[in-house]
Amino acid sequence: MAIIQRLRNSSWVAIVIGAALVLFIVGDWLTGKNNGPTIDEDRDVIAIIGDEKVREAEIVSIADKYYRDELERDPNYQLDKDKSSQLFQRSWFDLLKDKTVNAQIANSGVRVSDEDINEMMVGTHPDESIKGDPSFQTDNKFDPKKVEDIFRQAKSNATMRKQLSAYVERMRKGELETRYATYVGKARAFTTKVEQAYQYKGSNESVNGKLIAVNFDEIKDGDVKITDKDIAEFLEQNKERFKITQEKRDFKYVVFNIIPSTEDTLEAQSRATRIAQSYARQSAKPDTLGASGFVRRSDLSNEKMPEVVKDSLWDAALGKVVGPVYKKGVFSVFQKVAEVQDTIPVVNVSHILIPFTGKLPNGTEIKDSIQAETEAKKVYDMVAGGKAIADLAGDYSGDPGSANKGGSYGWADPNQYVPAYKNFCLTAKKGQLGLVKTEYGYHIMKMNEDPDYRKIRFAMNSIEIGPGSNTVKLVDEKSRKFKNQIDLNNPESFDKAVEKFALIPMVANDFGTDQRSIGGISDMSEIRQLNYWLFDDKRANNDVSEVFAFPTKHVVVKLENVKHMGYATVESIGKEIEPEVRKYLKGKLLSKKFEEAYAQEKDFDKLAIKLNANVVDLDIARFGQGFLPQIGSEFGLLGSVFGLKEGTITKPIVGKEAVAIIKLDKVNSIEVPTSVYNSPEEDDFSRQPNFMMNRLQEILTKENAVQDFRYKFEWNN
Repeated sequence: MAIIQRLRNSSWVAIVIGAALVLFIVGDWLTGKNNGPTIDEDRDVIAIIGDEKVREAEIVSIADKYYRDELERDPNYQLDKDKSSQLFQRSWFDLLKDKTVNAQIANSGVRVSDEDINEMMVGTHPDESIKGDPSFQTDNKFDPKKVEDIFRQAKSNATMRKQLSAYVERMRKGELETRYATYVGKARAFTTKVEQAYQYKGSNESVNGKLIAVNFDEIKDGDVKITDKDIAEFLEQNKERFKITQEKRDFKYVVFNIIPSTEDTLEAQSRATRIAQSYARQSAKPDTLGASGFVRRSDLSNEKMPEVVKDSLWDAALGKVVGPVYKKGVFSVFQKVAEVQDTIPVVNVSHILIPFTGKLPNGTEIKDSIQAETEAKKVYDMVAGGKAIADLAGDYSGDPGSANKGGSYGWADPNQYVPAYKNFCLTAKKGQLGLVKTEYGYHIMKMNEDPDYRKIRFAMNSIEIGPGSNTVKLVDEKSRKFKNQIDLNNPESFDKAVEKFALIPMVANDFGTDQRSIGGISDMSEIRQLNYWLFDDKRANNDVSEVFAFPTKHVVVKLENVKHMGYATVESIGKEIEPEVRKYLKGKLLSKKFEEAYAQEKDFDKLAIKLNANVVDLDIARFGQGFLPQIGSEFGLLGSVFGLKEGTITKPIVGKEAVAIIKLDKVNSIEVPTSVYNSPEEDDFSRQPNFMMNRLQEILTKENAVQDFRYKFEWNN
């Protein structure tokens, strides 16, 4: 595979190469039919989605495809650590989508036929994405004949045929997703006549009766004692709600940052100074070993090009040394080591384009080439009279790419320009103006600088300010001294040690294997080590780690809570749900209080006084409002009001924040007008395909209980 060959040349991914190559070469290892020691057959599993184990080979295959695509677009594409990480991240999302949403679509029966694709491409109503693609346009307008011509050419052009095949496949996939999402959206939002009638009644139907309610706050928190039995009872009644679908961990940790001292900074500066002195000693004949390749003036626009090369080295004498230069924790030294003359210069030219037809930014409509020439001469005279192209380009230029930059693309290779434009660039001198006609229109041009034929090489040596051995030693001593204060048999000793050392503890709750950073720790190699410790099968509550000695920090972790997949337990979630359990117990206490009071007093007004309760006249209540007057958003109580029969008096009903009893005297039934059934449905944003696809992905990922083990693999950076 192409990506494997690329990765093989990168030392930073040596581990993943070893694992990936095994997948493709050692068949016995995959089948377990080797005669050697037993090997973990799941060590290449990157995830479990539903009941399926997803292996590394699948994601490598997708990443390889993306890598090949990049190479086709740009033969000079270089795979570095960041780009590789991006490819694998993209591949993961594709893989996850394929195993969840796409699997759902495949089982749905929704299809996109070849006839559908043909209609989308060249039919009566072509797809908007096709119409908007410049490849299928003539004079900025969609041209079905051009589509047919391109497909006809592809029959004898293998490269074009491959590209078109991929294009059609992407279009088919996108249309399939749109159809399915639209189907689900309409199924979710479409309302039948029965539902429309229900909604109308919910918004307009009223009742006569009373509700009396007592808020949970009437019972003080301190008066409610929560036991494990109470939590277990609450969990049993709400077990689906609190079901854990992914391995999670809650933990505390402290970070001992290794910060370079003043002495470390001075040492780095001293080392950089010695390098500068070494460069200076050979300034008459600088050494080119390890220097950059030759760069042209146009290369200076590259964001990665050091500013000092642009500002100090380009026009400097051969052997010139600059530095040490400090930037973001690094001292750098530069030296100009070579300069040659190129046969083709780079140029810095500004222009304003007046197209043959079209509207200029200032609103002027150009109808033909004659008007374009007249307008161009007018603008040329303005520039010749002293107006700056940079001041005029925003109003007059039909080339937005350069107009937004004052009419100039900076230093550039003239070979990229059309002939007439290029000829001006190669013949004009600094400050010279020109009016040039090309296939795009008339260009008012000005040469900003003389053409530059030079190419230079430069050497660069950087010294990063890092902690010295003494700085590391001090942090190491402090972190280990902290760790030694902790008694593994006493869970509270961690907090006491934190207090003694005046540290600020950090907390991570519901930490999963798919997370890529936590406060103070964002390097994936460090997150990976934490994950190995946190998600070890033997790990238990109150475990304390040894000191994680990372390059820039030391970390000590105390595991507070292990949350295994499945139904939550008192141990795993008890503390977290205590506020809800307290409300649950308050509801039980208030319900009992209600029953005892009602047994003695049946009159609602007197009962309310006895209970110190709120009395709500239900005459103004409406189900569609979503709340009860004086009570608030109590959907359980509201639903009970409009779900009762006339003449009913309820037992105590526990709501979200209150307990109530309801006396319903009468339901004021209403007729549903015919106009309700004829009213159009609202355009609900949540029914749009993109929104629906994102929601489906979120729901299906949770439903499939995705277990993510990517942290075990080096390519997951």
